[in-house]
Amino acid sequence: MAALSCVGRMTAKAPVAGSARAAVVVRPAVRPAQARPVVAARVAAPLKEEWNITHHTSEDVHRGGLPQLITRETVRALEAELDNGEAVEALRRFNANLRALPADRWESVLRPVFNELCFNLESFNPAFAACVLMVQKTIGVSDYVRRDMALKNLIQPLAGEYGMHNGQPQLKTHRELFSDFFQSLFGYPLADLIADSPTPEAAAKLFAQMMRDIEGGGGEEGALEKACYALGYNLAIEYLADYEKTWMLDSFRVDGVDISGLALTTLRRGLSVIPQEPVVFSGTVHAEGEAEHAAIGHNAVLNLVPAAAAPLLRRAMADHDRDFAAFYNRAADMLAA
Repeated sequence: MAALSCVGRMTAKAPVAGSARAAVVVRPAVRPAQARPVVAARVAAPLKEEWNITHHTSEDVHRGGLPQLITRETVRALEAELDNGEAVEALRRFNANLRALPADRWESVLRPVFNELCFNLESFNPAFAACVLMVQKTIGVSDYVRRDMALKNLIQPLAGEYGMHNGQPQLKTHRELFSDFFQSLFGYPLADLIADSPTPEAAAKLFAQMMRDIEGGGGEEGALEKACYALGYNLAIEYLADYEKTWMLDSFRVDGVDISGLALTTLRRGLSVIPQEPVVFSGTVHAEGEAEHAAIGHNAVLNLVPAAAAPLLRRAMADHDRDFAAFYNRAADMLAA
């Protein structure tokens, strides 16, 4: 997961030894209007990866008169509503304003925005943990196997936020990777920004609203209904994060070249020469990882949410769409000020 997780599981891509390195002249004040070719296929919408669904046998699903589970076709239809929702429009606006920033205003404008994004990144982890708890609290109400499979899928991306992945050594946390990204862009530590900045109001407001939504279970009374709401909210978080990271990665590239490793002082010189080959640092935006997280979120929903709960799932997803749009519209306003 999870948000601005301008961080990721990408690994550094070093140029091939001995290869010729053509150069491109970057004029930071002039941003090309057309979509950048490096992610042109993903500008309209993030690529949807195939889901590797871990379901039960038909006997497990139907034993003892268990309710029919929601189908992937229904979930896809609900996601299609997010494709045309408020948050996607807010993200478009934010990234349009980000690309339009003149080079001589980058640092002064981006510092308060990154202060918001830093808080926002970390705020999703307690939201994920709250979703896990809501599912755990269905003990005695939901089917054990269904609950167990949903929790398995929920916990995987949460662990990934802290650099823990099955069969791999301990990696950097997303917060550490975000710090690397920040320093590669600004040329000084993220800790300096946090020490000099006030409480990020927009991100704190989003965090408080997310926790009210999830812990309140959408105003539902039953434990299973509250868990279904939480799973819908979680699904919307992961789904929209794929848009968020993909488009932000594109906004930090010029003519197909990753500029996250250039300090702002370099960009402000007006003309800079940088490698032709895209150099992707370990601290850059982890767009690809978000698609994986979204797929795991699908699995959690498909293993626990009854088909009859589709309207509740839709309402939860719409609530996060509203909450997330408010945050990114505020961030877009900050870029345009």
